[in-house]
Amino acid sequence: MSKAQPATLGGGLIAKKGTAAPATGAPARGAPTPEPKVEEGRAGQGAGALNSEPLNFRVSKDFRRRFREYAARHDLKLNELLMRVFDDYAKRNP
Repeated sequence: MSKAQPATLGGGLIAKKGTAAPATGAPARGAPTPEPKVEEGRAGQGAGALNSEPLNFRVSKDFRRRFREYAARHDLKLNELLMRVFDDYAKRNP
């Protein structure tokens, strides 16, 4: 049994450092990126949403399930629901 010979690569298939060209239709480096669309009237969608920080804490399985179900039924992200609930609570309990 003979060993298989490796495939020979043509000169056009090997990339040389610094000579790569961008794919057709790709934006040029340094091109401005479009601003994200901001929906009016929804909590968590303003300028603060772009500079968000993680918030980690534990809750019961039942609370987690109910919270996620409520958010899904009302087409809300989890952080949107949390911010709405906290804002309402803070207004009622200054």
